[in-house]
Amino acid sequence: MDWCRRHSLWLVCGLALALRVAYLGEISQSPLFRHPVVDAETYTRQASALAAGNWLGRGEGPFWQPPLYPYFLGVIKGLFPETFWYAARLTQGILGALSCGLVVWLGRRLFSPGIGVAAGLAAAVYGPLIFYDAELLPATLATTLNLLALALLVRGGNGWHWLLSGAVLGLASLAIAQSLVVAALAAAWLGWRGWQAGRATALRRAGFLAAGVVLVLAPVSLRNYVVGGDTVLISYNGGVNFYLGNNPDYERTVNVRPGWEWDDLVAMPFAAGVSRPSEKAAFFYQQAWAYISSQPLDYLGLLLHKARTFWQGDELGRNQDVYYWRHYSVLLSGLLWKYGLAFPFGLVGPLALLGMGLAWRRGHSQLPLLYVAAHLAVVVAFFVADRYRLPLVPVLLLFAAEGAWWLWQSRRLAQGRWGMAGVALLLGWCNWGLPPMQMAGDAAIHYNLGKAYAEERRVPEAVEAYTRAVRLDSTYWQAWVNLGSMTAVAGRMEEAAGIFERVTRARPGQLEVWMNLAHARRALQQGPAARAAYDAALRLPSPHRPQIYLELMGFHLQAGEFAQATEVMAQAQRDYPQDVARIRQAYEQMQARVLGGK
Repeated sequence: MDWCRRHSLWLVCGLALALRVAYLGEISQSPLFRHPVVDAETYTRQASALAAGNWLGRGEGPFWQPPLYPYFLGVIKGLFPETFWYAARLTQGILGALSCGLVVWLGRRLFSPGIGVAAGLAAAVYGPLIFYDAELLPATLATTLNLLALALLVRGGNGWHWLLSGAVLGLASLAIAQSLVVAALAAAWLGWRGWQAGRATALRRAGFLAAGVVLVLAPVSLRNYVVGGDTVLISYNGGVNFYLGNNPDYERTVNVRPGWEWDDLVAMPFAAGVSRPSEKAAFFYQQAWAYISSQPLDYLGLLLHKARTFWQGDELGRNQDVYYWRHYSVLLSGLLWKYGLAFPFGLVGPLALLGMGLAWRRGHSQLPLLYVAAHLAVVVAFFVADRYRLPLVPVLLLFAAEGAWWLWQSRRLAQGRWGMAGVALLLGWCNWGLPPMQMAGDAAIHYNLGKAYAEERRVPEAVEAYTRAVRLDSTYWQAWVNLGSMTAVAGRMEEAAGIFERVTRARPGQLEVWMNLAHARRALQQGPAARAAYDAALRLPSPHRPQIYLELMGFHLQAGEFAQATEVMAQAQRDYPQDVARIRQAYEQMQARVLGGK
């Protein structure tokens, strides 16, 4: 037992890593393992571009999202191109295990050795932490960096130590920008603590920490200005994210789906004549502040709603249902569930609130309390999702272990009974009114599965997944389009054309649908209907109009309608006078191929 106590930190790390490796083996059977979706798809695409040599991101403008995580994946992609899907997740599993070790260390320094081990073990088996350690998202990297920065701040030291602490917080901010608020509060805390030793000491400590942050952020800001051509501190997605969580139609915007709905949202600045990335961010901030200033009471109610949502026990997945992944993992099924109690956060949250109340009353653990306050404030100020709550979880586990230990010690005392009653009330508040697990999957998860099956050319499975998606949500028009495409690949062209026709009636402004309909009608040798679809596509304002003209010229040439093809060419030349020669050349090449084929 003495040996176990001495080596408890490494034993916790070992257990955490073993569980994460086991989970990795289980989920490798999912079609989404090699075909990540939404943000994870974006990050892996960026990683591939970086690993191919475009390390400065030339031609991409300033960073849209905080850049550290794509670069993290890019390095792994460059080192392990053939085993990337496993290597990236295994690396994150190691980081997750190290985070559990940091929890043990923080518990020893801030509470007691027993609290540290208990919280570390809880982190090792905490279902959402295990889940996100295997997701290609920045949550794990950000959590580890935040915990490392917190450990450095707790340990204390000289000026170089505070500089290093600031640098780590700067790196954390390049993973998730909410860490900037942690850095600001940490600098204020250092200044306040240092003030007791003299004004110069306070300024020196806070200054060293701020310098560390600036040293890390400055190259990114410089790159955004020199390469990206705009003045952006880290990234410019903060504006639209703030608007998502602060507008009079919050429930709709926060649940906006990737694809057309998202494209319509981010196109709002263009409609207002705004094109520069920094100005787009400012546009969305202005829209949100206009709502806040014009409807302050409604905004206050929204903040209270988001605060309660933060402390609710279930996991609010962003773009995918976390609970559905229990299908692929026996381990996750035991560590993440909702049966009256939403386990584990529905239990951890109330105990952590008790532990934080005890810490506040006793006047200790000030820095961890500030850490929780900083992350909580940012998440509630923007919008709540489980992966944005995740960096708080390891610290909340420390407070939860403290709260549970206090309840056990005080169980026979009056204050202990009152504490138990309070925790019982908090349990009800955190778990009341939660929806059940959707183990059959929602429309979004089946849409994502359909995309994965389509990329693997598993056409029957893709058709089935998209069919389930539109049955669950008959207005999921992008799923309808993909269903039409897979139906066409399956050879049922008439059915595919009918699907495309249905979508054109609901979303007539989508170029993709009209082009798919034109292709289907051409395959069915329905010339007039195909021409009508092309004409509808040409009436849309689109940067892809040249492609439509080229297809329409080819369509008429193949049908032997040379006069009509020439008319389309002339119209294209009128629309693009700077490309008259190239359009003529493309027309002549297509004409030669058609005549040569005869």
